[in-house]
Amino acid sequence: MAMNNLKHSLPPLPPIQGELMLDVYTHRSMLSKDIDENTVHGNTERLAELGNSVLSMLVVYTLYSEKPMLPAHDLKIRQSDILSDKNIGDWLSLYGLKAKIRCTDKSVLDRPEEARFLFNSYVGAVYTQKGLQEVMNWVGRLVNPSSEPPAVPGDTSNNQPAATPPPPPPTYYSQPPPPPPPSTAPPPMPSMPPPAPSQGVLAIFNQTCMQRGLTVEWKPEMTGPPHNPRWEVKCIVSGQHRGTGAGRNQKQAKEQAATEAYQYMQATGWGLL
Repeated sequence: MAMNNLKHSLPPLPPIQGELMLDVYTHRSMLSKDIDENTVHGNTERLAELGNSVLSMLVVYTLYSEKPMLPAHDLKIRQSDILSDKNIGDWLSLYGLKAKIRCTDKSVLDRPEEARFLFNSYVGAVYTQKGLQEVMNWVGRLVNPSSEPPAVPGDTSNNQPAATPPPPPPTYYSQPPPPPPPSTAPPPMPSMPPPAPSQGVLAIFNQTCMQRGLTVEWKPEMTGPPHNPRWEVKCIVSGQHRGTGAGRNQKQAKEQAATEAYQYMQATGWGLL
């Protein structure tokens, strides 16, 4: 399929957030290979291994669900064709993922094994944050853009509600039925506190800097006319410039600057070089 046609048929890329996003967008050469027990994923090596298994399974299941049914041998051949090095590289380019990766030498991303590692890591991140059906909705349209992705077995969220079981047959008594037991109201359930909102990159960055004794200063600057301003915010960590963000409002630019600063500090071990 030509690149232009492939781009038009490409389904939207599911977003990922927070610290998981920062690790996926940082090349593994700049990250520690140690497992971090304080994170959901441990490290990107584990994330890529998970993503590889999920991606392979969902591609096969999408083909398995096609009508007329494909023979087992054809399932294997078509899975291999769909997950070829060329397709993986094309998907990365069309989604613009390569441009987002923080890496000392971006030419390494042209290597098939590095491109596959990045794509598998992203699939693993989507699965970790969104669940299997969300990955199925994405991968199913990568495999067959013209068909609705199949529902994950056992998941009724995309299907009709399960049928209500028929009522039990009536019980016949030789004597009048016994009176029903007195109803007792169940004890009230203890009230649960509302779940805490998920933290954005800015909040995670500020918290990490505070824990490590680093000072953070923000330097905003507005350019352009008042009715259409453009904001630029610089992030200064303990006196050193570590990130810059731009946007149509100060909040957006600050979040972008925090993301860039976090990636830099994460890659350098939070040291002040």
